[in-house]
Amino acid sequence: MTKIGMLTIGQTPRVDLLPTLVEILGDEHEIIEAGALDGLSLEDVKGIEILPDDYILVSRMRDGTEVKITKRFVIPRVQEKITELEEKGVRLTVIMCTGAFPQYESKGLVVTPQEILKGVLNGSLKKGKLGVVYPTEEQMPGAQSDFGSDDVETYADVTSPYEGSEGLEALAGRLSAQNLDLILLNCFGFRSDLKKYIAEMTGVPTIQSNAVVARVLKELAT
Repeated sequence: MTKIGMLTIGQTPRVDLLPTLVEILGDEHEIIEAGALDGLSLEDVKGIEILPDDYILVSRMRDGTEVKITKRFVIPRVQEKITELEEKGVRLTVIMCTGAFPQYESKGLVVTPQEILKGVLNGSLKKGKLGVVYPTEEQMPGAQSDFGSDDVETYADVTSPYEGSEGLEALAGRLSAQNLDLILLNCFGFRSDLKKYIAEMTGVPTIQSNAVVARVLKELAT
C-alpha cells in the first residue's frame, strides 16, 4: 500500500477535500495528512505579519475558518512537514495549494499542482481566452503572467472556497460575459460542487484543480 502525503498549507484534517481525493485515488493507498498551520491557534495565524510585497495564500483552520497567510511564512513550515511525512515512510507528497513553491529537499517526490495545471492548460488552449478564478483578490494581478501567453488572454475573478455560495450567481454571470474558452478554478480548496455549478451556468469547460492533481497522484502511486 503506497503512502501518500497530503500537505495542506492550512490545518488538518481537510475533511472538505479528502472525500473527493480518495474517490479518485481509490482506497488502496494510505493517506497521511500534515498541515503547515497545525499546532497554531487562530490568534497565532491572525498575528502573522503581512508586508506590502508579501504573496497572500488562502487556506482554512481545522474548524473551517478561512485564513490568509503569507507564502513567506508558509514555505519553511512546508519543508518541516515534508520531513515529518517522510519520517513516517511517505515518498509521495502533494502540496495542497496551486501557488508557486520552491524545490524542497525530499527523499521522494513532492508534487506542486501549479506546474501540473500549467501543463494541462498549455495542452488544452493554444489560443483564446482563459478565465482564472482565484480565492483572494490579492492573487488576481498574476493571472496573465501565471497562465497567459501572447496567444492566450486571461480574465481573473474571485470567490472564496470556504465561505458558502453567496455571490456565485454573480460570478457565473461575469464569467459568462467574457466569452471564455476555458475556466480554471485556481485553488486547491475549490470543490466539485463549484466546478459543476460554474460549468453548467457558463457552458464553458471548467478545470477543478484538486481533481486534476489527484488523477496525476493516482498515476504516480500505482
